[in-house]
Order: sequence, then C-alpha cells, then structure tokens
Amino acid sequence: MAPDLELRPARFSDRFLAYLFDTIPFAVGAVVSIWVWGGPLGRPFDDRSLAGIGAAWTGLAVLWQFVWNLTGGTPGKRLFGLRVVTAEGAAPGAFRALLRALGWLISTPLANFGFLIALVHPRTRTLHDMLSGTFVVDASARAGSGAAAFLAAALAAFGLVALNYGIAYLRPTPKDMAALARAGEGLDVIARIQEAYREKHGTYADTIEGLAEASGDVEVFRKAMLEVFSPTPFILEAGNRGWRITVAAKDRRRTRVRRSGP
Repeated sequence: MAPDLELRPARFSDRFLAYLFDTIPFAVGAVVSIWVWGGPLGRPFDDRSLAGIGAAWTGLAVLWQFVWNLTGGTPGKRLFGLRVVTAEGAAPGAFRALLRALGWLISTPLANFGFLIALVHPRTRTLHDMLSGTFVVDASARAGSGAAAFLAAALAAFGLVALNYGIAYLRPTPKDMAALARAGEGLDVIARIQEAYREKHGTYADTIEGLAEASGDVEVFRKAMLEVFSPTPFILEAGNRGWRITVAAKDRRRTRVRRSGP
C-alpha cells in the first residue's frame, strides 16, 4: 500500500456527487444530440436513430471511465478527493480499469442498482468495484477547496434538474404523437394529389398553388394543410420523374417530416 494513502472508504455522498459530475455531461450530450437530430437537422425519429445516439454516448462514457480509471479516478472523483485503488493501494492497471468501466455500464440499469449496493456495503463498494477488485477511498487531500467542491455539487444538481426537464421535453406527449400522425396523413393526401396532377399535366406539381388546384377545392385544401402542418418550412421539389416535400408537424418541437414519390 502506498505509504501516504490510508484506505479509508469514500463516503457515499461524495461518491454520489462525483458520479453526477462525471455522468451528467454525457446524458446532456445525448439529449442535445436527439434534439439536434429532430430539430435543426430535421431527421425523423425511429428506433434505429435513437439507439445509435444512445450507443454512441454510452460508448464515450465507458471510454471516459476506462481512461481515467487508469490514472486512479475520474475528474469527478478527483474533485471530491477520491481515488480508485486495488486492495494494496496501487493504481488499478489496464485490466482492472477495463473491468471497472464495463462493470460501471452494468451497474447503471435497473435504477442504478449496482451503485445503490454501496449504501449497504460496509466499505461503500459498488457492483463495479467488486467486479474489478477495486476500492474507492478518501485520499484526504482534495483536488480543490471546499468552495469548489460545493460549487461542483451545485452544478451537478442543477444539471440533473435540467436533464430531467430536457428528457421530459423531448419525450413525445400524446398530443405530439397525434400531431405527427396527422402530418403523416396529410402527406398521404399530398401523394395522392401529386399522382392526380401528373395524370393531368404529365409532371408533378412544384408549387402549393398547383397542389391546391389539383385537390379540387383550393380553400378546403389550404385550410386542411394549415391544420396539420406549420406554415414554415414548406419545401416542395418536383419534376417529370418524381417529387419531394419537407414540412413541419404541429407538435411541440415542430418535427420535420418528409415524403417523396413515386
């Protein structure tokens, strides 16, 4: 054991704050990525895109854990004066650091059950501590002042609240789902009108006026479009061989939806 390090188990409260400090940036990054995907980029949401974004940020978080475990602790742990060691007080090494990072990933599901074990363990060990044969100890000398630690805790708490609001905002409500469904039905109508327009003119309509005329009732068409789509954007491209339209549904995020044909 290192002569200047006594293996005093870290307090659960310090571990929890360090966990928030290290984890929230990745969770916020995932939420922002989802927002950018469906907002500025206007990409449609599906299981594959959501799974891809989640997997990418989860992979970055695991890599973060592995790299910092090699040095004895993540920035959050260092800020709160904590250190990851073996039973002898040495640095974990590459193999244990990898086991610990993978164990950290396993600990997260089921309401963070792997972390909550530390509440009842006599040495506040988590599942990933035990899987990797490591301990988190109080290294006495903190990496910053008490004021800095308090500020970090406050920022972590604020980040957690902001994250919850962000997740709640991004989660579609029943009204959002209904708005997206209406937008899809509106695009179905436009697809049928485009085919009718082509039969009459030999090409597809490239203006909303052309679509309205082909619908048979200009006023009813315009009213229906305003009920299911936001006024902007309304991007229509068409020619002899096909057409493509981009519009925004009337959900909270004004999700962009696209359709092309034939």
